[in-house]
Amino acid sequence: MQTFLKFQELIAFLPQDEPFRRDLVGHFYEQKGEVLTEENLKVRVNRLKAKGVIVNIGRGWYRLNNKRIFKPEITATVKKVNSKIRKNFPYLNYQLWSTQWLNQLLTLQLLKSITIVEVESGSEEAVFRNLKESFPYQTFLSPSDEEWANYIADKEETILVRSMISESPKELHQGIRTPKLEKLLVDLYCDRLWQLLFSAEMENIFRESCEKFAINFSTLLSYSARRGKRTEIWQYIKELHVLDSATIDLIER
Repeated sequence: MQTFLKFQELIAFLPQDEPFRRDLVGHFYEQKGEVLTEENLKVRVNRLKAKGVIVNIGRGWYRLNNKRIFKPEITATVKKVNSKIRKNFPYLNYQLWSTQWLNQLLTLQLLKSITIVEVESGSEEAVFRNLKESFPYQTFLSPSDEEWANYIADKEETILVRSMISESPKELHQGIRTPKLEKLLVDLYCDRLWQLLFSAEMENIFRESCEKFAINFSTLLSYSARRGKRTEIWQYIKELHVLDSATIDLIER
């Protein structure tokens, strides 16, 4: 009960509609008679983020969270693929996600499902062959446009094995390594396959994401830069008019 009340006091103390630095969080606890080291403050801030009280919006900048945290529903196929990879490749760096996760961002719901397995460069072939043992008619390795059109597009459920870009934003979700929403947005914008599949919905995907979910734009733009699209994607987001001027100014400093 005391923890809840302190959170409520903190929320009342912090700016309601403006970004703030983490030092302001430390100042709140100092007023309560607590002396925090840098490490203590880092732990407090991370705890507030984990509880969804505050969110990152840029490097070292936060806002009170008035939006939802993106929490996708883990599909049965993602669970099966994850178990198989963990068993056979225990030290592999990988991420899993499903196009079904995009339904909360789309106007028209997807009836077909694609599970994407992104693995560190050099391991694609081994993972592909291993998954094909359990999913012989569903698993494909980095298909070309022609392969997609001829063999995959009409399938109800597909598993795609692809190479993962280094330092891709990721997190643990229900014990499974998944990409962050920031990475999904950038990949949807950059990858030719997703452009073909979601071109009519791309604007709506970005708009719904920015309006409904907490997004760390520092993470999004950093990953965009790794894909060579930082300026282009940032301009695309700004032209949607879903961000307030204070946020835009902060990110562009």
